[in-house]
Amino acid sequence: MLAVVTATVDRERADPCLASWKQHAAGDYKLEVITNGGTHDYLGPVAAFRIGVESALQRFSECDVIACFHDDLVILESNWDETIEHCFREHPEVGLASFGGCTILGDDMLYHAPYHPDLLEAGELVHGVQPQRIVVPVPYCLIGRRAFWSGFHEVEWRTRQTRRKRMPRPWAVIDDLGMVDHWYEGALACLARRGGWQVRYLPVRCRHLKGQTTRDAGYQQWAAEEIEGGDRGFWEAAHRIGYDAFKDVLPLRLD
Repeated sequence: MLAVVTATVDRERADPCLASWKQHAAGDYKLEVITNGGTHDYLGPVAAFRIGVESALQRFSECDVIACFHDDLVILESNWDETIEHCFREHPEVGLASFGGCTILGDDMLYHAPYHPDLLEAGELVHGVQPQRIVVPVPYCLIGRRAFWSGFHEVEWRTRQTRRKRMPRPWAVIDDLGMVDHWYEGALACLARRGGWQVRYLPVRCRHLKGQTTRDAGYQQWAAEEIEGGDRGFWEAAHRIGYDAFKDVLPLRLD
């Protein structure tokens, strides 16, 4: 069973995108929509997805997979939900999947050259009709196994044994680090690597209407009040946080 979490600053604008998910799905799925702005306080994507996934984990105990979609994602592929379910059923080693992604995260000179945020960028974007391994997903489509979102390492989930007293959940880890927006897909990729999970590309046709949230006037005003430089400030801060927090696994490459 699948659950989908999204966050929106404008539900009316987002509704056609959400309708495309339902139109092209083979079956039913649970939906959790977090209001992020408008008549409510702005949260930023990280906090919104943290709240949404926590709610989905509690409310939808029957759902083994939870997808975090941007509200401006248009799905064009019929039976996309079956593609997701098949992936997680047939590949127990996969903790995180996406409709897009890259096989490189971080430059070869990362930690050898002076810090620059561009050194953390992803490369070698995958294409094609065949599913394959990647190291980092695209941010607008983040699909995780319940065990991954719950903070389990792959070996703990597979053996059903853990020695840890507390299992921090990925969105909570990222939120607590101070990320608000940007590069959270990189942070999730690093947490998957730490946990021994594989990341997989799924060939589902879609279109991302990028920039719908960041162009929202209310979001821009909120961002400017939160950090110097506004949304650009969030971008710069997220990359610096990622650089400092994930030195143990970056740069990411396929085995």
